[in-house]
Amino acid sequence: MRSLLLEVIITKIAAKRMKRRNKKRILTNKYHEDWSSISSLPLESMRGRYCAACRKKTHRSKRKQEKKHFADWSSLPRGIVEMIAEKLTFVDWLSMSKVCMSWNAILGEEHPCWQRHGFPCLLVSGQRNKETRTCISILENRVWEFELPEACGKYCWGSFRGWLIMVKCLDNFHLEVNLLNPFSGSQIILPSIWNFYHKMVLSGLPYKNNFICMLLHSHCRELAFWSTGANSWRKYSELTGEPFEDAVFCNGSFYLLDGGFNIWQIDVQSIYSSINGGDDSGTLSKIETRFHEVKRPEIFQLQEWVGLQNRRTNQILRYLVESCGELLLVCRYFNPNQDAVLETQKFEVYALNFCELSWKKVKDLGDQMIFLGRCCSTSFSAKELGVGVRNSLYFCNDPTTPWWNEWDSDHLKGILSRFGFNRTNVSHWGIFTLGNEDGEPFCFHGDIDSWTYTWFTAPSWWCNRNIPPIQSK
Repeated sequence: MRSLLLEVIITKIAAKRMKRRNKKRILTNKYHEDWSSISSLPLESMRGRYCAACRKKTHRSKRKQEKKHFADWSSLPRGIVEMIAEKLTFVDWLSMSKVCMSWNAILGEEHPCWQRHGFPCLLVSGQRNKETRTCISILENRVWEFELPEACGKYCWGSFRGWLIMVKCLDNFHLEVNLLNPFSGSQIILPSIWNFYHKMVLSGLPYKNNFICMLLHSHCRELAFWSTGANSWRKYSELTGEPFEDAVFCNGSFYLLDGGFNIWQIDVQSIYSSINGGDDSGTLSKIETRFHEVKRPEIFQLQEWVGLQNRRTNQILRYLVESCGELLLVCRYFNPNQDAVLETQKFEVYALNFCELSWKKVKDLGDQMIFLGRCCSTSFSAKELGVGVRNSLYFCNDPTTPWWNEWDSDHLKGILSRFGFNRTNVSHWGIFTLGNEDGEPFCFHGDIDSWTYTWFTAPSWWCNRNIPPIQSK
């Protein structure tokens, strides 16, 4: 009896379970009995939405983890960003500016009070009638076209850092001169001058209030000065002798080189005083000038110097360059050969010893790179740039005489090519490393059929916006 009752209970329980299972099957079949007939497109859409939601969730999770373990560099205070940037090389500084938008905005500002020296580039000559000028960055091996409508119809006479000295011929005797910043578009119109000068030297950047422009005469030792706010040039004709070959501004004074390796020094403050206290006659009479009779370099004290002077096949072009507060004299030895090329044989560098008043030969420039050019010689630190060859001279195919200007020889451009001379073995610029006299003989063939290029400095803020990160070598 007990077993029969137990069997009945088990049977009822089993029946209830079966009833529940059948109920679930009916519900399943009701909603999914035609599953295979559903189109694959909605399924793929559902699957895609599900995967996107998963990825989004994963990305949020990763960002939360990054915020926990990594700093937000874009929120770094401005002062710290500038302090770090000033410690880096130019190449690393350029890479730093690409880290985030906030750093790029800070380092890309036109901020003259703290910006870096800039980057040396070359401006191609012979493009007077074009609104675009070709520029070459030899340290990064790049060429680009510069939109310069303000320079159309004008020659480039030289540069001072990021400013170009532009000249327009008004007639055979008068020139219009202006200072042009190709990066900001700023211009300073200078009074017109006679076509008797071969070089212009600036005492400082043109955006500063007190800067002076000085002109060197091509036929005598006459000088001309212009300062901010003046309506005309002031001539200074108290010095006599052959024209000065070159000049440079260094430590508050203009230094001028004569034909005998001697130096003339003109204090800028005396020029200001003379201009402000003088009349409007156009001449200056009271300027503090100092004559330094400097001993010739040893090689020029020997009879070899007489031989070099007498031999017409050898010529020397001399440059004055300011480098790290020192006054350097660079001698370039030419040999015009019969193939109508300008052959540079070697360079020698001398530093002026003011205590002994002598030129001491420099065998190693250390960290410095010197960029030589007419009206545009300058010096850079290879360590600060992070690229380039230290202890080297970067030069162009300058003419052997410093008195000649591009507009004076424009009619001779391309004449050698028209006469059938071979121009394939000539170059427009080269590099000379000091201390390599014991190696292979140096020889640079300059192209005398075209005018020399002009060195100028691209400012750091412009490089930040226009130059991609440079691979240091």
